[in-house]
Amino acid sequence: MAWPQTCAVRFNRDLRGKALRKWQPKKQTRKPTSKRRPVPQKQWEMPAGFHAGGEKMATLQEVVDPGKPTMQLSDLPFEKRAELVVERLKRQPKIELAMIGAGMIDKARPITEVKHHTKVGRLLVEIENQMIRNKSAALLLTKPALGR
Repeated sequence: MAWPQTCAVRFNRDLRGKALRKWQPKKQTRKPTSKRRPVPQKQWEMPAGFHAGGEKMATLQEVVDPGKPTMQLSDLPFEKRAELVVERLKRQPKIELAMIGAGMIDKARPITEVKHHTKVGRLLVEIENQMIRNKSAALLLTKPALGR
């Protein structure tokens, strides 16, 4: 009984002698992405960088506007990026952040961590800066979906 099955597998034929189809991976089809949602008004008004002088904070609207000279986040020293994150955290009406070991923490704790440049604070600065970069890059690439 084992011989016909072995033979069938070996010659790519089923037990009745018909040729088997060669296995091909299923093609991945991407579903069309839905319309991009416009950026909420509060995000447009949040600081997302600094003006060319480096003294005054620039909103997301000013950062993505090519007519307004602003500094890149990568050009800013860590202290300026931390200052930007502290201001963004202060403007958040509610912050829900969970830390392993500490559990749910309130709004004051992340601000303190960033101000004191702790390991958690530095990570929060990097996370927030990456979010700003992603949001501004997406807005610069999709001008019609700005929602303004």
